[in-house]
Amino acid sequence: MTTQATAPVLFDLDGTLLDTPRAIVSVIDWVLAESSRPAPPREQVRATVGRPLVAVFGELLNLPHEHAEVEAAVARFRELFRETVVPEAKSMVFPGVPELLEGLRREGRPLAIVTSKIRASAEELLEPAGLTGHFGAIVCHGMAPRGKPHPDLALLAAQRLGRAPEECLVVGDAVDDMRMARAAGMGAIGVSYGVATAGQLLGAGAQVVSETVLALGGALGTLRSLR
Repeated sequence: MTTQATAPVLFDLDGTLLDTPRAIVSVIDWVLAESSRPAPPREQVRATVGRPLVAVFGELLNLPHEHAEVEAAVARFRELFRETVVPEAKSMVFPGVPELLEGLRREGRPLAIVTSKIRASAEELLEPAGLTGHFGAIVCHGMAPRGKPHPDLALLAAQRLGRAPEECLVVGDAVDDMRMARAAGMGAIGVSYGVATAGQLLGAGAQVVSETVLALGGALGTLRSLR
């Protein structure tokens, strides 16, 4: 039986470990400003953070995902993000995150990243942030048939960690993280210092919502399962 000391933890990346949502919104705005289409409300832009980029620009440009303009917007976003955000990755790590991850590893808890970023984009952010070595698996968009909020990515992460889904806890700041966790039969812990509010996270299936990294560490230290 899994105990609290060994329960695997699957972390979202943007807005959960790194304070990137504001930068992501700024880069999305930059890309949209270069297009000839009307700018959507900023609230709508922010609500897309954490989703795959094809879905983000498909919605914001009101175009099919396979449209050439969407593909061009995704490519431009990645170019600008790499140039303007990645160099600042180290400073974007939420205070307390390195200590939290180190503590969980000392307890023998397997850790994974589950993100809607593609693998190259996740790695180019994790490495300069100094976080890569904490994770036994990095599971990204495109590595499973369906992305968040479907369970596929979380189930793949559990498989790569060699653990059963029902043993795992998912930590994330977005509604889709919580929905993915519940669909996969995993515990769902929301963090309200990212994109979604506590109410939105609870409404999407979170059983606990932490307002700070310190509170998250406390929750992970006392809970063995949230199924």
